[in-house]
Amino acid sequence: MLSNAMTLEGLDESTTLPNRIVGDIGGAVYSTNLNIGSYGPQTAVLPYGFFDYKRLAVRIDQIAFKTIKLGAGHLEIVGKVDPDTYKVKSVINGQTINKGYQAPIGLGTFQETDMGIFMLNLYHDFGKSRGNLLEFNYFGEVELIDQIKIYPQLGIEQQSSSYANYYYGITSEEALQTGYQAFNAKTSTNPLAGFLLEIPVVDDWYLNLYGKRKWLGNGVGNSPVLTKSFQDTVFVGLAYRFK
Repeated sequence: MLSNAMTLEGLDESTTLPNRIVGDIGGAVYSTNLNIGSYGPQTAVLPYGFFDYKRLAVRIDQIAFKTIKLGAGHLEIVGKVDPDTYKVKSVINGQTINKGYQAPIGLGTFQETDMGIFMLNLYHDFGKSRGNLLEFNYFGEVELIDQIKIYPQLGIEQQSSSYANYYYGITSEEALQTGYQAFNAKTSTNPLAGFLLEIPVVDDWYLNLYGKRKWLGNGVGNSPVLTKSFQDTVFVGLAYRFK
């Protein structure tokens, strides 16, 4: 899916950018477990996309606009689409506080090479945290059998202190409301690993299965609102591939 969605078929030779949609569009069932408070997994049915059109790129949870050429890709203006809601329902007294309202926008690059795909993005959260989020991800590609492919993922993210503290910290006022102890989160470096499994269905239809685990660093992992120090993301999607 990752490399096929970036195929050079149908490109405008004068710009090396696709002059029509190239990639996958469909729908998916997304589920995340943030392990915050007493809330369980969050599940939603949402559109799914991994495609390019001219300077626009949609990559599951990211929207990018390509600017100047940079290595094997472009320097991009990027925005992160995160459907997760950081509502904390206290396990002590059932009171709820809402820590949502994310709006991460920044710069990044998507580099497709013979060794795999490298993604580097730096976001500033224009939401309430006003913090920064740095992400690095690598995707490999392994063909299994009958065109079934698996794309292993390794990555790391760094949340600035203001970003981490807004989503995982507890102010003195919130401590009184929820019964938790006050907690001041610090800059956190969080490793992650995952995979995407791509299965051909019929003609140009593909089933995509994705799973990822992120381990939270000490900066946030000791937060009293967390029931576990890791977070999981999974989705199952069906998409049509435009070539």
